[in-house]
Amino acid sequence: MLTAFIAFGGAVAFQRMPVDAYPDLSPPMVELITQWPGHAAEEIERLVTLPIEVEMNGVPKMEVQRSISLYGLSDVRLTFDEGTDDYFARQVVFERLSDVQSNLPSGVQPSMAPLFSPSGLVYRYVLESPDRSPQELKTFEDWVIARQYKQVQGVADDSGFGGTVMQYQVLLDPARLYGYHITVPQVVQQLSVNNANTGGGFYSQGGQFYYVRGLGLVKDTADIGSVIIGSQNGVPVRVRDVGEVTIGHAPRLGQFGFNKNDDSVEGVILMRRGEQTQTVLQGVEAKTKELNEHILPQDVKVRPFYDRSDLVHLTTDTVEANLLRGMVLVLIVLIFFLVSFRAAVIVAMTIPLALLFSFIFLHAHDVAANLLSIGAIDFGIIIDGTLVMVENVYRELGLREGQQYNLHEVILSAAKDVDRPIFYSVAVIIAGYIPIYALSGPSGKLFHPMADTMSVALVGALILTLTFVPVMCSYLFKMGVRERVNKPFEWVKGKYAGELTWCLDHPKITMLVATAIFAATLLLVPFIGGEFMPHLDEGALWIRATLPYTISYEEAAKFSPQVRNLLMKYPMVTEVGSELGRPDDGTDPTGFFNDEFYVGLKPYRDRSWASGPLHSKPELIADVQQQLTAFPGVIFNYTQPAEDAVDEALTGLKSALAVKIYGGDLNVLQDKALEIKRRLSKVPGFTELTVVRELGQPSLLVEVNREKIARYGVNVADVEGIVQAAVGGQAATQVIQGEKLFDLVVRMKPEFRESAQEIANLLVGTPTGQQIPLSQLADIREGNGASFIYRENNSRYIGVQYSIEGRDLQRAVEDGQRAIADVEKSLAPGYRLAWGGEYSEFIEAKRQMLIIGPLAVLLIFLILFALYGNFKFPVTIALGVVMTEPVGALIALKLTHTAFSVSSVLGLLALMGVSVETAVILVSYINKLRLEGKEIRTATREASLLRLRPIMMTALVACLGLLPAALSTGIGSDTQKPFAIVIVAGLLSRLFLGFFVNPVLYELVARDGDVLQV
Repeated sequence: MLTAFIAFGGAVAFQRMPVDAYPDLSPPMVELITQWPGHAAEEIERLVTLPIEVEMNGVPKMEVQRSISLYGLSDVRLTFDEGTDDYFARQVVFERLSDVQSNLPSGVQPSMAPLFSPSGLVYRYVLESPDRSPQELKTFEDWVIARQYKQVQGVADDSGFGGTVMQYQVLLDPARLYGYHITVPQVVQQLSVNNANTGGGFYSQGGQFYYVRGLGLVKDTADIGSVIIGSQNGVPVRVRDVGEVTIGHAPRLGQFGFNKNDDSVEGVILMRRGEQTQTVLQGVEAKTKELNEHILPQDVKVRPFYDRSDLVHLTTDTVEANLLRGMVLVLIVLIFFLVSFRAAVIVAMTIPLALLFSFIFLHAHDVAANLLSIGAIDFGIIIDGTLVMVENVYRELGLREGQQYNLHEVILSAAKDVDRPIFYSVAVIIAGYIPIYALSGPSGKLFHPMADTMSVALVGALILTLTFVPVMCSYLFKMGVRERVNKPFEWVKGKYAGELTWCLDHPKITMLVATAIFAATLLLVPFIGGEFMPHLDEGALWIRATLPYTISYEEAAKFSPQVRNLLMKYPMVTEVGSELGRPDDGTDPTGFFNDEFYVGLKPYRDRSWASGPLHSKPELIADVQQQLTAFPGVIFNYTQPAEDAVDEALTGLKSALAVKIYGGDLNVLQDKALEIKRRLSKVPGFTELTVVRELGQPSLLVEVNREKIARYGVNVADVEGIVQAAVGGQAATQVIQGEKLFDLVVRMKPEFRESAQEIANLLVGTPTGQQIPLSQLADIREGNGASFIYRENNSRYIGVQYSIEGRDLQRAVEDGQRAIADVEKSLAPGYRLAWGGEYSEFIEAKRQMLIIGPLAVLLIFLILFALYGNFKFPVTIALGVVMTEPVGALIALKLTHTAFSVSSVLGLLALMGVSVETAVILVSYINKLRLEGKEIRTATREASLLRLRPIMMTALVACLGLLPAALSTGIGSDTQKPFAIVIVAGLLSRLFLGFFVNPVLYELVARDGDVLQV
């Protein structure tokens, strides 16, 4: 009944359990976006960002507060402690927003970004039409498509990018304004009061109820042109008399290009935080089909070009292939050693049942199956206990071949011989995974699901081993067992017997050689290096081009098509999209200097990879970089779509790695940043070095002269109002078209605002009716200011972004720290330097590992003490494991050029549990033989030979179970690969060295009168 329940419940749970490529690694975050069009970065920082930051200080559970102030936009991001409820975080921030409002300029309103995580960009699409303009497509995106996608459960937002935002515009002619004695504020005021509907209550007539409605909304350009703004000699002056009414667009903040189309419209679906990718994308894909078939016009289509489900399918294919190969290898090992298909079947049946048991637990706790929670499962480790049980039953029945015996009694006796060692062995393996729960941050989120799956699967396997397996043995072995001679194994056993005897006779030499091997491998540690975590290959490229920071939109727009055309020439590239600047909703705060390219790639098994000169993604990146050297002065960085968003969340910059210099004076910060860049450029491994230049933005400064305006009775607000409305444009009101709203903007015609001289000639009205040129009321000059201002925890900073190539992260950064040590010492009080991003996460993970490593050893030692009742045997087991386990692991890491990372260190902890298990199998059987009256040497030698087969089987099945993952190169293999390499190589060294070290250690410490427990 228990087995049937596990099988049925696990199957149901597996069908309903969502699948994702990897867990969301980003911390809880709240983003506040405030748009104030037309204002420079300094004004945005001083009048918008700072008041928000001051009010948000001290928000409960907030960990980091970062902000970016740039032209027309303030973006404040509050990062909270891990485990903070998302809705709690948003609630406490929302409560403080009402207090902020009174400290902000009139009309400026902060908004809270939708609840999504940086890795929640799960779906991208482009709008296609044979004849519609980008502005028409943008209107469809904003008012039709985005609304439809937001209806899908789990979608937080649909962020549009590209196209132009439609506006009704009144373009004024200053000569006509002067001729009619009309000022710009008058035009704005009259348009505002001449566009409204009103309600007049109701009345009754003829027994019916009538509403009274006053209709005065403008409907089109003709209505706008007819609005009266003044009079001249009793003749009305209308809007059309002083300017031109037209349909135009808002100033562009960005542009999206796709393949050969330079001006396209993109939509990005943002998944709500905490939702399951697979479930959300099913709804999104269904909505796409509905839009194309029933909602949009026939000539407008939604074409998806990035779908996270593709990555999910690719990673699950990789995982399934590795698991299948692992199961086959395990089955081959079982059949080889036991020479019995029936015994192998019993052991193999435990694998799916243990997995189904874990699926029940995962589904009950709403844990998604992902790359590591399923992909890092080692079937060999799971069935180790089952294997020992079946091997012992099989051997005991084989010894009774041709004799009369009670099958149930023999099976029960054989099970009792090993049930205690099996129980404690499984406990030891689980103990190797338990410290993973002490990890926090991204590494904890990544590996907790793996610990969940393995721990529960091991518990399930233990339950099945003690219940289901003996029952199955009684059914499948009821006709008796005849052990066949396994000639290869007997040959190995004979060779081992001879070498074991020599080692037992020469214990000092044996331990000296083992110690020398162990010490020699430790010498490799400084040459292996360290990194935070391996990067998951997403099967796509994300290329960021950093242009000169003061570049205009017109110049930057010429760059994107050239790069797209270059990238599309590669046969393995499927499509290329470019995002220049930022979207209109402000969700990605950047400028025209930032141009990002999505590069879709064909699967690695496609012929385009095999037939051409480029066979891998690194080779493609190297060739692309070589081609892009044709663009001098442009810095290119290479990452991946989801990884890019997560990196930005961790550092606050457009890079996973950065050195940050904090302080108050931007000039000092920039000088120090340039010096740091110069020095790091000489350190091997540092590439793609970029100083995030915040200064140097050309500006036209209109400084009001208070003495001059006093002569004419003009206020500062009057002058600044002209600058804002006439040059930047001012929204006077809105035009309503059905469910759509479009701004009605007043500004000067382009030819009257394209130069400093034209702006100086703008006329400002006085209370007496005069119109005075702006140049007579203000000092107008050119100057430099900030392009944008970065802040973190109430301090300005400038970042030096970098990448590491050809070296491991730890050693490269340590060399970099030495190179800039004197720069750091020279910083004045109030200034400081920090290495942020992935390196800080690496340091934090390293600190945590120094805690959980000893914790795992202590936990395992306590379990061994409970098993044997003394310190002697646990110490010898631990010493034997420590001397043999790391040998293969360290050699493999060095040979495969794999750095120490969270993944590889956790592999060492898991390996420790399996290694201890093999030692427990040996020591427990030696104790059993000694309890039966045999001498220490005899018991040690006989136990070593009798337990050779189960020890070899447990080690080899655990090793081969992860061998496909260790050798895999498919998409999704990167994160689990170091984990698998360490276990596979460590078990091999443990297998060959442990066979000799553990018996020798046991004999060295064993004495007559020992407390013996099996």
